[in-house]
Amino acid sequence: MALPLALLVAPASGAPPARADAAAQGPPKAARTPPTVTTSLFAPRGFALAGVAEVDTIDGPRKVLVPRMAAASLYDYRLRTRDGGEEYGPAARSLTPRGDVTLYPTRFSGCIEGLLCVAFSPEGLPAPPVIPPFVFMTRVSAEQALVTSDVIVTDGLRLDAS
Repeated sequence: MALPLALLVAPASGAPPARADAAAQGPPKAARTPPTVTTSLFAPRGFALAGVAEVDTIDGPRKVLVPRMAAASLYDYRLRTRDGGEEYGPAARSLTPRGDVTLYPTRFSGCIEGLLCVAFSPEGLPAPPVIPPFVFMTRVSAEQALVTSDVIVTDGLRLDAS
């Protein structure tokens, strides 16, 4: 779900990468056009909707939802930009962001427990706007402006052509 994804690699010395205090800096700038993330199953843990905020883009601020969680499991993950033309995008059998996970979607839709299909946006939240932590969603599609997370673990990470 969630990217653009910056993969940090530890230096050859084995020392952990340096890390700025993200809370003091606020969220990084978002892409001009949010990429679309799809996943067959989204299972958040410790989910809470923190509200609606604005993220900075090169074209100015963009309204986003701000769900936060301790972790999430995503299966059959794919990220595609919406810039047009043929391109490559990351895909994985599974993707698990953990730690202080914050999503910044401009749109988010899926089927709660595979039964009740809903769509969320900053302009109109369905009732109730908070999904309990034990609930999962299937057939998820999100326009994902940003994702921040302490750690992201993947299985079967690859680049797929669009």
